[in-house]
Amino acid sequence: MEKLKFPLFLWIILGAIIILLIPVAIIDRVVHSRPAVPAVTAKATVPTKIAEQSKTGCRIGDQAPDFELTTIDTRDIKLSDYRGKSVILNFWATWCGPCRMEVSSLKSVNAKLPELDAVLIAICTQDTFDNAQMYAKANGLDFIIPVDPRGIVSGYYKIHGIPTTFFIDPKGVITSIKIGPYLIENEILERLPPVK
Repeated sequence: MEKLKFPLFLWIILGAIIILLIPVAIIDRVVHSRPAVPAVTAKATVPTKIAEQSKTGCRIGDQAPDFELTTIDTRDIKLSDYRGKSVILNFWATWCGPCRMEVSSLKSVNAKLPELDAVLIAICTQDTFDNAQMYAKANGLDFIIPVDPRGIVSGYYKIHGIPTTFFIDPKGVITSIKIGPYLIENEILERLPPVK
């Protein structure tokens, strides 16, 4: 009779431990996981009259929020400095795997942008200045890389996953948005708003 109680007692303890560990595992998973990067795409053409009357915001048809940041080569830039050009505004970080996947596409596109009167601004967000500078040097990145270590500008644009890319026309209006990496150069060029 004693032998039956002992294994039952062990089973009860083992069951209690498992029941207590499940919530701990779930909480640990949520706290230590990086946000998923869904491949969400949004694209639209903004009529000129709407673009001229648009409000500031982070949706297609909105005037893109202006910001001022310091680049990895210690220049202070504003988005409004590039008014009159089409802008590809990319949010990324050195710790982001999908961001690293799209670097070669961004490099290829950047080489073609001067002839299209466009510019690539790749904001390194929630990362350090040193990390961004070392990564850019190691990968030969020659586009504009401002650093937003606390994610303040990311907040203006309501970034929930990176990489996220905004396409902004010469008047400063958002014409297209993509969450997720660009792996094909033409996919980026197709979304670039024309300069008028």
